Amino acid sequence: MMRYARAAIAAAYLSVVAAPIVPVMFLALAVAPIADVAIVHAVAFAADSAPETVAQATSEANKVVWAWGATVSEIASAVAWVLVSLAMVMLRKLPANLVAIFGNARVELLIDNAINYGLNAVAGAVKDKKLEVDVGNQVLREALQYAIDNAPGWLQSWAGGPEQIAKKIWAKLNLGDGADAAVLPAVVDSVKPS
Repeated sequence: MMRYARAAIAAAYLSVVAAPIVPVMFLALAVAPIADVAIVHAVAFAADSAPETVAQATSEANKVVWAWGATVSEIASAVAWVLVSLAMVMLRKLPANLVAIFGNARVELLIDNAINYGLNAVAGAVKDKKLEVDVGNQVLREALQYAIDNAPGWLQSWAGGPEQIAKKIWAKLNLGDGADAAVLPAVVDSVKPS
């Protein structure tokens, strides 16, 4: 009975834990030894014609001992292998995600600083108040020029180039009625590349 229990526990463990996360090739390699063990135990158990309670050990030399500590150790090493594999997969993806997070944070900081510069550089522009169309266009022009002058090339390309930077600035400006995004190409053309 103990043989069946061990085989059932091993099969249940693999079907619940290993199947969703281990590729098919590794799953086949992991299941094959267990399937062999289960078949050998099933054949050995079927070969016993007498119930287990009848088979009594007659001496210390014939006594059957189950090394449960070794079994627990094997299961623990298998679990550790799975956990280390998952950790390695997660760590492999981490640097790309960090680069994206920090790159987007730098773009947002650049846009905020550019808008603050543009508001301070244009007469009549006040923060948190609606900007008239002509003042808003001047703030957009000054902010875009500031962003182009002060951002490294990689950050400009990360943000999508001058056109996308102008759109991001436009989106954050508090513009009054009559503001039209059709001015964006003209503003981008008027900015001097650094």
